[in-house]
Amino acid sequence: MVLMNLIFFASVNAEVKTYEGTDEYYVLGAVENINVARERARERALRDAREKAGVYIHAFSRVANMNLLEDEIISMASGVLRVLETVYEIIPLTDMDGYIIRATVRADIDTSDVETFLQKDAEKLSNIISNEKIIRLQEDEQSQRIDTLKQEYLKAETLSKKEGIAKQIVEEDKIFLSNLKLREGNKFRDEGEHKKAEKFFSEAIELNPENALAWHNRAWTYIEQKKYHQAITDFNKASELSPNSELPYFGRGWVYNQLKEYQAAIKEYSKAIELNPKYAIAWNNRGAAKSWLNQMKEALVDYNKAIELNPRYAKAYENRGKAFDSLGDREKSLADFRRSERIIRSNRGADNIIEEALALYGRGEYNVALERLNRAAELYPDNQFVFVNRGNIYKDGFKDYEAAIADYNKTIELNDKFSWSYHNRALAYGRLKRWDDAIADYGRAIDIDPNYASAYNGRAWSYCQIGKFEAALVDANRAIKLKPNEANFFDTRAQAYAGLGRFEEAIADMNTALKLSPEGWLFYNRGEIYKLMGDKEKANADFAKAEKLGYRK
Repeated sequence: MVLMNLIFFASVNAEVKTYEGTDEYYVLGAVENINVARERARERALRDAREKAGVYIHAFSRVANMNLLEDEIISMASGVLRVLETVYEIIPLTDMDGYIIRATVRADIDTSDVETFLQKDAEKLSNIISNEKIIRLQEDEQSQRIDTLKQEYLKAETLSKKEGIAKQIVEEDKIFLSNLKLREGNKFRDEGEHKKAEKFFSEAIELNPENALAWHNRAWTYIEQKKYHQAITDFNKASELSPNSELPYFGRGWVYNQLKEYQAAIKEYSKAIELNPKYAIAWNNRGAAKSWLNQMKEALVDYNKAIELNPRYAKAYENRGKAFDSLGDREKSLADFRRSERIIRSNRGADNIIEEALALYGRGEYNVALERLNRAAELYPDNQFVFVNRGNIYKDGFKDYEAAIADYNKTIELNDKFSWSYHNRALAYGRLKRWDDAIADYGRAIDIDPNYASAYNGRAWSYCQIGKFEAALVDANRAIKLKPNEANFFDTRAQAYAGLGRFEEAIADMNTALKLSPEGWLFYNRGEIYKLMGDKEKANADFAKAEKLGYRK
């Protein structure tokens, strides 16, 4: 998570920015509760505000070409956005049963809150991001179900069928309200107010006893209050409801370690690892449990795996050092202790220099920024983030793609599990029109992170450049499924459709892209597709619009 600490300026530049989100919700006449409907409209408007705030946050990340922090950015926007007011408008409908509630939310972000958010340790940040992803998925699924039920209600031909669907809608309302309580509980938990968080999680469970995440999160509030047996009970329920999630097993392992029941902890961590073999913290914690049982050789295996998954995992090096010491290997023990200290020192020192360099870069002082990172490379030659950020400056500031590739190579040498390095090296290869190399690197990034939307999009674009439009379409579809609000993803798919001669679908995608982001380059690209279709009038209109917006090919 260290890169996240590098995308914002120092707190002396803190400011408050206000965003307005608007969206609406169709209410099905007498069937739906107006108060719940208002909350639904408000949540949709708030999501709109979060996305707008995310664009602002993303602007900082672009300084370092960190286009891969989408989940972090969304979670960050959710965590720091503060609602100031909500205004509702009721819009009557004459052509169908019911009415529209339009909500407008005004909210703000204090950039100093962003910095505070980013100071959380990696495990807590990971938990916040995981929670936000699960909640958004639950919200999307619930929204689809309620829309389907309303359509079924309108088509129902008998009163009894309508009454049955109406009861289902009431139950869906409870699920929706449960997720609202879950969000509120997460805010209090994040702020350290565990009793208040417990209250909201309990209310979420009362509304929807099958809300696995609410049971899981309440368990962690119990842990913070040292109510370990209550935590175990809640983790058990979460595991029962979501048997394929590694989270409850990890939580129980944590509790058993606190209770010094190390064999039980090992069993739980083993199950968490079985469900998620890339869970570095679980490997480290299982190793710690084995260490407490004096199973040092077995613990070493787990620490080695944690370090393999995260080569800059300072705590894992420290724990492995203790294990080596217990086994009498002082040389390896000291080497690991030094490595742990060096990582901690390197992170702190390098972060300060990188943050300064990125601020300089953001002001257009490319040469001075590069000097700072050259110095950081001398002081901290084992810090991957120094090299990936210097590579980004070479790539975007100086257009020196060979130098950028050299720095990305160094980053990969230091940590070959770092997906951003492969993605950014692929971008540099693309600038040099080395499409096969770019495609290979996007593939490596995807192997590390199968949900890497930008990597799928980049590979799709690269396939388009060499005429492999079918392959491009597969990747573009995957990118859009993962991230359905990215204009450039629709532009990429439009290029694939155009290459296949499916012009109507290409234009439809370009229209969607322009709706999401009406920028000059997108008008130009749509013009190119119209040109291929032989529609000169529409092509010239788009080219003129692009030029008016300041875009020239």
